[in-house]
This record gives sequence, C-alpha cells and structure tokens, in this order.
Amino acid sequence: MIILLLPLVAAILFSERNGWLYPAPYEAYDSTRVYTFVLTSESKPTAKCERFESRCAAGDVYLYILRDSSRTMPEKGDTVIAQTSIRRPQPIGGFDYGTYLLRHGITGTAFAGSRKTPVSEVRKRQGKEEKPPLQQRLYRRLASAGLSGDELATTGAMTLGYKEDLDPELRHRFQASGAAHVLAVSGLHTGIIYGILFWLLTLGGRFKPMHENRWGRRMLSMVIIAVMWFYAWLTGLTPSVVRAVLMVTIFEVGRMAYREAVSLNTIAAAAVLILLVRPLDLFSVSFQLSFAATAAIVLCVPLFRNIDMSINRTTIWGKIFYYFLGIIIVSLAAQIGTLPITMYTFGQFNTYFLLTNMIVLPLASLLVPCGLAGIALGGSVSGVWAGKATWCLAWLMNHAVGWIEGLPWSTIPVSISAWMVGIYYMLWAALLAVIKK
Repeated sequence: MIILLLPLVAAILFSERNGWLYPAPYEAYDSTRVYTFVLTSESKPTAKCERFESRCAAGDVYLYILRDSSRTMPEKGDTVIAQTSIRRPQPIGGFDYGTYLLRHGITGTAFAGSRKTPVSEVRKRQGKEEKPPLQQRLYRRLASAGLSGDELATTGAMTLGYKEDLDPELRHRFQASGAAHVLAVSGLHTGIIYGILFWLLTLGGRFKPMHENRWGRRMLSMVIIAVMWFYAWLTGLTPSVVRAVLMVTIFEVGRMAYREAVSLNTIAAAAVLILLVRPLDLFSVSFQLSFAATAAIVLCVPLFRNIDMSINRTTIWGKIFYYFLGIIIVSLAAQIGTLPITMYTFGQFNTYFLLTNMIVLPLASLLVPCGLAGIALGGSVSGVWAGKATWCLAWLMNHAVGWIEGLPWSTIPVSISAWMVGIYYMLWAALLAVIKK
C-alpha cells in the first residue's frame, strides 16, 4: 500500500499545481451584478457580519451580510437577492486564503448589506420547517442532562464533533496548551468508542464463543464496523475520524481472517482510500497531522516496548505507573511525527505537551463515555447523574488547560520552511531504518 500511496500523492500534487482538481474559474470575478444566493448553512458571526455558506451562479460562496438591527437576519434555507460582486480572496501575509478556500470547495466571497452592496430581497424558505440535524438534536439532549456553558460546548465537541458553541477564548486555551487534538474527534475518541463497543458486545470479554467462533467473529466485526461508520457520519466525516474508522474497518476485516496487526500498510491503505475519494484532503492540516501522528506512533512506540522499570505491573501503583508511562511514550511519538507540521503551519511549539496529555487524556477517557451516557439517557434521573459527572470532568479539563496555558513560555514561536519539514522526515526515516537494522 505504501508503494501505491507515493505515486498517488505525486499525482495529486501535480494536478493541484496545474489547477486540474479545482472547478473552472468563475469568469465574472469582481464584477458587480445582481446575484441570487441560497443559504446552505447556519450563520457564523464575524466582527461586523454574519457569514453564510451559499450557492449561486458562481458556485459555492461565502456570503457576508452586515448586521443591522433594522432588519431580520436571514436563516439557513432562505434565498437572498443582492447586488454585489464575487471576489477571489487575496493572500493574507504569507497565507494564500483563496487557494485554501478552493481546496474546501469555496469559489470566492461576497459582501452584502451596505449602501454600496444592497440586499434587495430575502425570500423565506417555503413549506414545512426542517427538523434540526441529528447532531444538533443529540447536542440538545446533553443540555437536557444538565450541562451548560463551556462544559456543554467542550463535551459536545469531544463526543459529537459539534463545535458551533465553542468560545474563541476556550479554543485558544486548548491550542496554546497543546490540547487542541482533544477537541477534534479523532483516533483517541474513536478508540474510546471502539473499546466501549467491544466491551459491551463481548460482555466485558466474558462472551468468548462469539469472539472465537468464525461466524460469531464475523458478526461481531460487522456490527462494530457499522456502528463506527455511523459515529463517523454523526461527527461530520472529518479527515481524522474517517482515517480512524477506516483503520478500524481494515483491522476488523483482518480479524475476520485472524490477522490482528496495525502497520504502516494499514495506515497507507486508509490514506489511499481517503485520497481517491477526496484528493484535496492531502492539503488539509487535519489530514496531515492525523496520519503523521498515527504513523509515528506505529513506528516509534515498539522501540520502547521492552522498557522495564522493575516495578510490579500487577499492583495498583504498578498499573498506574505504566499507564502514565504509556501516555508519555505515545505523546512523545505523536509529537515526533507532528512537530514539523505544527511549526510550519502554526509557527509555534507547545512546551508543556507532556504535562497536558498526562492530565487531559485520562479525563477524556472518562468524559467521552460519560457524555455518551448523558446523550443516551437524556433528562432522566440516570441521565442527570451522568450529566453531573460529565460536567465535573469537562470543568476540570477546561480549568486544567487554562492553567497550563497561563504558565510561562507555554508556547514558543518557531517557524520553519517546507524544505526543513522534508529534511526532518528524511532524517527520521533514516534514523529509524538504522535502529531497526
């Protein structure tokens, strides 16, 4: 699979450089005319405007509508007729914002609501009002279980991938402390869901006949695959969760054939399948960080497998010690894989990433199942108790990342070039090859 991945990446890079992966450029850029925009998303507030994803003659466009107390703001599904222009965003500093939007399927941006760009008509959607998406309905069940404020927003992001209510200041705290990966539903969350599901289906590992019997094993794997893909769909099919669920799928298919191993070929197979369907994901930072971290864990963690601290693993303190030792090893491996991408993209290094993971990962391992219990039980008595436990865990997590973010030198500005990223990975590949020999 690795042999197939490299030429596929080369082909995507060549096609992207020549513009073959993008829709045909819109001919009427910057020309003022009357456009009909159909709003396809809920509004997202900016400094002075509300931003909507919309569809018009130019394709998919970000429409910014100036806030005005004298008129009602349109909603998702409405049609807005405005005299304005579609623009291709200019680079911001060294960041090519226009290309970034194209990679996400957005042709350009438009501004409406001022004297120069008036909105002539807003047509309300006709017919029966749509039910809110399942993700939003489940998010409301979290609220009915007793969660609110930042704790509700954090739990919604970690369990459902719902980030609409996350406060910008809270996002910044997680980013500055090196815990941003916890907010994005990824391999960590998928692994927790997988562990819970496997434990339930095998009755805590006691129901071995279903696991050992060939047909029982296949049935178990098919149920796990179906539930995991439903969860991926529920959380928005982001690159990180799709990668994780694809790896679970490949792993479970291997279990049907009595082959249980996660290797670079498994990771490469997931990457090939994603890039065949969505080739522009190659340029997504989420895709890059997700696969870099997973590959580094698979390659580096076995090097520490034989560490023996002469501590009895069967005692409670021994189990706790090796649990946190595992967190340290996995965190270091993931940091090795993602460090150059983080410095190249965000221009910073999170100093206390080990401390962050030692606090946040155990809390996340408890918060996700408690949050799911709160969603399942809703406003019942059991659901309220699950909600209280979830609120406590989310409160601890939010205050922990706030404390770490407030430590001196929590982030160090470091910026590197694309060439340095390539040299870093080549040196690590050579070092690993020497170690394995």
